[in-house]
Amino acid sequence: MFQRRLGIALFTLTLLALIQGGIAVWAIDGARQKVELGRLSSDLHSGFLALSDSKHRLQTWLSRAQHDANPDLEQRQALLEEMRSHLARLHQLSETLADHALVEMEQPASLAEERQTALNVFDRFLDTLESQESIPPFDLEASDINQFEGRDLRLMMADTLSRERTLLAKQRNEADRSLQQLVLTVILTTLTLSAIILLVFWHFARALRRPIGELVRGAQALQRGELSHRLDDSLQDEFGRIAAHINHMASELEQHRRTERDRQQRLEDLVETRTRELEQALERLKQLSQQRQQLLEDISHELRTPATSIRGEAEIALRGQPRSESEYRQALQRIAGDAVHLSGVISDLLTMARSDIAEWQIQHQPLDPRGPLHDAIGQASTLGRLRGISVTTGQLETATLLADAQRLQQVFGILLDNAVQYSHPGGQVSVEAQVIKHQAGSVWELRIRDHGIGLTAQETSRVFERGYRSAEARRHRPDGQGVGLAIAMLLMRLHGGQLQLESMDDGGCLALLRLPVHMPEATAIDSPAPSPSSD
Repeated sequence: MFQRRLGIALFTLTLLALIQGGIAVWAIDGARQKVELGRLSSDLHSGFLALSDSKHRLQTWLSRAQHDANPDLEQRQALLEEMRSHLARLHQLSETLADHALVEMEQPASLAEERQTALNVFDRFLDTLESQESIPPFDLEASDINQFEGRDLRLMMADTLSRERTLLAKQRNEADRSLQQLVLTVILTTLTLSAIILLVFWHFARALRRPIGELVRGAQALQRGELSHRLDDSLQDEFGRIAAHINHMASELEQHRRTERDRQQRLEDLVETRTRELEQALERLKQLSQQRQQLLEDISHELRTPATSIRGEAEIALRGQPRSESEYRQALQRIAGDAVHLSGVISDLLTMARSDIAEWQIQHQPLDPRGPLHDAIGQASTLGRLRGISVTTGQLETATLLADAQRLQQVFGILLDNAVQYSHPGGQVSVEAQVIKHQAGSVWELRIRDHGIGLTAQETSRVFERGYRSAEARRHRPDGQGVGLAIAMLLMRLHGGQLQLESMDDGGCLALLRLPVHMPEATAIDSPAPSPSSD
């Protein structure tokens, strides 16, 4: 209901505004036409005055030319052209005024005919002047310039000017009256529309005061949390329906609040119970962790004992009854191989059991990395001879690094051990090192190349994960633990270096190790280190 009344009121106001605009446009257009007629009449009056002035100056020139042996003929021609221009302008204005007067029906036809007759006479008079000789003696005397075709041109000009002045005064009065009517019309329509708008505003303000006040009070009560407050929904309009919806919403919110309070209490009880259970579980995990640590230490101790025994037995066997050289070497190789295997297992178990591996201490001291590298190459060459794999060295450039010699040898040993372990019998592992420019400075780059089982793209992205071993690696070497490369990567990060493995197209892998150079004046030594494999 209220919406319908509001729509009717807005439609009525819009219609009244359009009517006011139409009335204003009509009044403005009438005033504009009156002003336009007055402007045309003023231009005609001014044109006739200018034509009379030009005619008078031409008469003055003729009077002087009768007594002057060399009159200024250019002045005469200029005056004639000026009169011709005034006449052309007057013809144009007369036609325009006649058209407007015909539309407005305010100018009698006789007045236009008289004006046109006068203009035609002046046209013929000007044609006669232009056809006269341009040198003295002239056919037309100055005294005869006011007489033409039996007409007195001065009298004709005076009558014409009188008629134009009368017409001009009349049209100006009419224009002023139209403007006054326009102002009065705009004022009346504006006052009428304003009064209607005020009346409509008063009506709707009175109709809206009570329901809006009720809604505001209800909203304030809901804001304060008084969900039991209810609005007056007895009104049979939109506000009554809004009040009913708000009351329904308040009832639902009150119900939800009670439900939420119950759920919150149950949740708090559940959280308290779960917290106690988690604390108990955490305590059990701590105990299990301690047990696991103790178990790994016990396993490590138990494994070291047989390893020591095996090494002792090997030494005794070498000092026992004489045997053939091949028998000694076979026995010793088996014992040493088992011992190395047990030591590797012990080392891997200890590494996995340590919880502080990320807190290893690195001693950063200036050193030449070729020293730890030669030691690692010697160990790898010994293992390589057992498997029929040669370890060769190329150019090993020197550099000064800030590093831990023991940890570097451990990293070099892991990379060389992997290269030997995963090479095929009769294969070759090559080692090169050089100083190169990399990004913002120089780095010492170690390249270890093997021709073994290689890596796939997926294996390259996961090979540094602790405990990860590919299916091919497990087939080639079932006894591996998968922790060596993870340790090497950790040690490289502690040194601020980079480590990566690349699979080669022709088989095998390329291990790239880069460490930042500490001394920029380091020089390269091209002489290769002696290969232990040559022994």
